[in-house]
Amino acid sequence: MSRRALGFIATGALGFGLLAAGLATNASAQDKLVFSVGVTQDIDSLNVTVGYLVIDFEIWNLTLPSLTDRSAEDFSTLPSMAESWTASDDGLTWRYKLREGLKWSDGEPMTADDVVYTITRAVADGWINHRSDLANITATAIDSRTVQVVSAVPDPKLPYLGSYILPKHVYEKISTEEMPNYLADDNVSGGPFQIVERKEGEFVRLARNPNWHGKKPTIDEVVFRMYETAEAQFNALKAGDLDAIDDVPVKLFASVAAGEVENIIGLAGNQGSFSELAINSGCAKGIGDGHVALKDRKVRQAINWAIDRQLLVDKILSGFGVPAVSLIPSANPAFDMKISADEAYSYDPAKANALLDEAGWKDSNNDGVRDKDGVELKLRYYDRSTAGATATTPFLTGWLKDVGIATDVKTFDEDSLIAEQSKSEFDLYTWGWTPYVDPDNMLSYFTTSQVPTDPDVGGYNDANWCNDEFDALYLKQNSELDPTKRAELIQQMHEIFFDEAPYAVLYKYDNLQAFRSDRWQNFTRQPSDVGPVLFSQSSPVYRDLEPVGTRGGSSGTNTMIIVIVALVVAGGVLVALANRRKEDPDDRQ
Repeated sequence: MSRRALGFIATGALGFGLLAAGLATNASAQDKLVFSVGVTQDIDSLNVTVGYLVIDFEIWNLTLPSLTDRSAEDFSTLPSMAESWTASDDGLTWRYKLREGLKWSDGEPMTADDVVYTITRAVADGWINHRSDLANITATAIDSRTVQVVSAVPDPKLPYLGSYILPKHVYEKISTEEMPNYLADDNVSGGPFQIVERKEGEFVRLARNPNWHGKKPTIDEVVFRMYETAEAQFNALKAGDLDAIDDVPVKLFASVAAGEVENIIGLAGNQGSFSELAINSGCAKGIGDGHVALKDRKVRQAINWAIDRQLLVDKILSGFGVPAVSLIPSANPAFDMKISADEAYSYDPAKANALLDEAGWKDSNNDGVRDKDGVELKLRYYDRSTAGATATTPFLTGWLKDVGIATDVKTFDEDSLIAEQSKSEFDLYTWGWTPYVDPDNMLSYFTTSQVPTDPDVGGYNDANWCNDEFDALYLKQNSELDPTKRAELIQQMHEIFFDEAPYAVLYKYDNLQAFRSDRWQNFTRQPSDVGPVLFSQSSPVYRDLEPVGTRGGSSGTNTMIIVIVALVVAGGVLVALANRRKEDPDDRQ
């Protein structure tokens, strides 16, 4: 992946500042090996049928099983519940053979019936986090260890089937009507850990699941502790109250990179995470009351041309990211939009003004705000209360003001913002995404079926945008097995999305994370060399972590070493720290 050279360049695995094993604190001397992670985002819901935040997915990765897994090395498909699989000649029928002796954490057998139950009910009830993966799939149990999956159309995602499998003996007692409000506090796990304690707004504690079928974690417990600010969690890391944190503020991350914080190392990982300004495009099939001007794609395009993305990368990210111009559907950059610099959205207020003029929005009374037919171009701007969003907003509203668009900004915490988005009673809306590996999920979020039609149910299409051609191409790519042809279909979807401009995609940002190097080793990145450690696609690090001083770890992950350590501070630009991990074969199963 190409990256602009104006910022912190962090490639390779964690390594700089890592203490030699013999010099570090030996955590194995403690009664329990507890890995504490600081987060600024509380859990939305432990219920996998309704939760949506990154922290929710991290906990599901640790507590819920799936038929297959993702390699930490390159996202390739690995066994998990299923030890093997075969396909029919036409590629429509797959048989998955489950491991022998699988059990849930409560001792109940984990069988093909659990898999069939999950798939069947997820499709019937339209569970939002299962919808894309299972849309065309039916499942039957051949016997207790054999699941037959039939896809109505060829499915390029198979044999990977990573949807979370739920314990039938727990969930069959919950009705469809009750499910959205179910707290999922039964704590029955099929993953490497199980939830043993939670205090809302403070922490959630997970203990190792003795019935886990895969590689046994070395650590006994994982604790996620909630902090109100990123600065507070960083201070807790320095004080030794935490072992790792995510979402490190740029300035604090720079101090870690400079070696100014003893026993702490930092990592800038990339997995396609991006921030955007959603534009309520007023799909007639949805609900809401978006500003009439935003139904015109010329106005939406004008908003895109009014934004200086490079300045945001420089000022907000300090170079820990790159400008983005369209949807980023995958953690794999091969699926990014192919577009020349001349064609891509860039900072061009003259072009923005021209498009607004063409759309008939002009400042008739010279008050600085455009209007048309007696309606002012004043937009309700719903912002989220994260540090990055609130720092970005003054830039965005200033640029919009420069081209005659007024804004009324309201700030919400993430839960409240999601509730507002479900009503579609906004004009502009800030959010961010971390996509899956396969682009299908992210692409599905912008189909008409995901437009909110009920505020109590919501939908992932936060731009309230619909396009029949986009929908048709989505269905085609969803069943195209030829990788080249599928990539061409996705490129066509990119072109529609870019031209229709329901989003102003701002930038692709690095996940800035920091760790106690005096306590832990084997910080597995996913994918290797460039990905994050925490909040990755399948969270393998918790199975690979070992206390400093442990040798010959069963994961095969060797101690990381520094290849380059350099920090140059000149003219406010940080250039720095390329590091590389030794061989890291993935034998987690």
